[in-house]
Order: sequence, then C-alpha cells, then structure tokens
Amino acid sequence: MTPECIPCLLGRVLFESELCAPHRAAEAMRDGLAVLHASYVPGANSAEVATKVHRKVYDVLGCDDPYAALKERSDQVAASLLDRARGFIDRSDDRLEAAVLVAIAGNVMDFGIPGHDDPEQLRDDLDAILAQGLDVNDVDGMRRRLGPGRKVVYLTDNCGESVLDRLLVDEIRRTGATVIGVVKGAPVLTDVTMEEAPRAGLDKAFDQMLTTGMFAVGLDVGRMDEELRSVLDDADIIIAKGMANYESLSDAGIGPIIYLMRAKCRPVAESIGARKGDNVARLFP
Repeated sequence: MTPECIPCLLGRVLFESELCAPHRAAEAMRDGLAVLHASYVPGANSAEVATKVHRKVYDVLGCDDPYAALKERSDQVAASLLDRARGFIDRSDDRLEAAVLVAIAGNVMDFGIPGHDDPEQLRDDLDAILAQGLDVNDVDGMRRRLGPGRKVVYLTDNCGESVLDRLLVDEIRRTGATVIGVVKGAPVLTDVTMEEAPRAGLDKAFDQMLTTGMFAVGLDVGRMDEELRSVLDDADIIIAKGMANYESLSDAGIGPIIYLMRAKCRPVAESIGARKGDNVARLFP
C-alpha cells in the first residue's frame, strides 16, 4: 500500500456513500478513516486494508450492495457491445490475443476511482483501447498452458467486464481446456457475484463456477475454503482479472498466474512493470 492508495480508497467510500445513503456519508467517512488509520501500517496489503474499510462502510451505510444499479447498467452496456467485440476477434489474426484485449478493455468498467464514473464511457472508448493493443503481452506464455486436458481457473472482476470475459472464455475452451470461473462470495464494489453471473451469461460460459466464499476486495488466500484452494493448486494456469486481484495475490505465491488488467493507477502499474493506462497481460510462471 502506498500513500496514493489513501485518497483513492476514501474517494471510493464517498462514491458508494452517495450511491447508497448520502445522509450517512459523513459517518461513513469518519468510520472508514478510523479503520484506515488502524490498518495502514508498514507493509500493509492494499486489498486487505480496502476490504476492512469497505466492510465497515457498508455496515454504516446499512447497504449490502451500494453498486447494485450500477452493476446492472454495466452489464447492459457491455452486452450491447458484444457484437463489436466479436467482430474485432473475428478480424484478428490471433483470436486468443484479441480476446485477451477485449477482456482487458472491459476492465475500465470499474467505478468510484478517478476518471471512471459511467458505464456508457466504454461505448466511446472501446475502439481506442482495442487499437492500443497490449502494452505488456505475455499471451504466448498463457497459450502454452492451454489445450486438451488443461485446467484453467478464471478469477472474475467487475460486472460489465464479465460480459466481455465470456469471449475470452470461449477462446480458451476452443483449445480443449476446462475453465472454472470464480466470482465473489458477497457483493463488494462492482464485482460480479453468483447472483449476477446468469445475467452476464457466465453460468453458460464456464464449465464450473465457484465463489470466493467471502467479502473481500480481490481474494484473501488466508480465508479460502479447501475446495477453492484445491482448484487453484491444480490449475495449469490462473487468469486473474483486474487490479484488486493483483494487489491481493501478487505476494501470495500461487501460480502460474496471468494478470489481465487496464493499469488504472501508478502504484499498481509500476509494481507490475507497466505504465498507467497500459493494457497488461503479465504472466508470473
């Protein structure tokens, strides 16, 4: 966790307060600050701190899912872009790489951080993101770990984004690999849960679906159940979408894992060897 994480985290607290219970925003900010003060110690993991802060804030707001309406809108916007995204993949010389890029483009649907406020933004930005290509490209390393009999674990991220993830899952399954999808065990930020999975078509896209079994930003490996731990241990490759999964798992020692993300902040970008605004497919074997 870096000093830059603090205003970003508090900005999200304010954003979800205004979405859910504006009259409780001051209390949410005060209590969130108290948790942040107690948790932000040297070496703190940013995802773990964010989990503690948001858990407290959700309780103060009296809202189980502040982002519910925004998540539904995100799915609707992403669904309307599926034909454009499929066309991009169909025209590509490398379908897998193109599908990775489409999945990363969906990662901009992550709200409450500076510059990301409206799902409709992706309509205007999609073509430019796809034209940008992959700034960090380890797709070939991912490709070598796919094929008949291989097991892939796909850690999902945001609603809307997960609709476009389906196109990448389709390409992975074309190789003969089995794909197990993992969604959040409880509503947290804009992440997809088992409740939203059918709306995004994930129940049909994956060979099997599991949840993290917890309220957590990213994935807290210390709180995983034995089934999920076994699935991760047995995977030929883990695909982790978004910055929060990177923040929570980058020092967890699991792998091989490839992180697919739009690098939306400087600390995460620098940590993973990219620049802010890059499209990143980084493999850690």
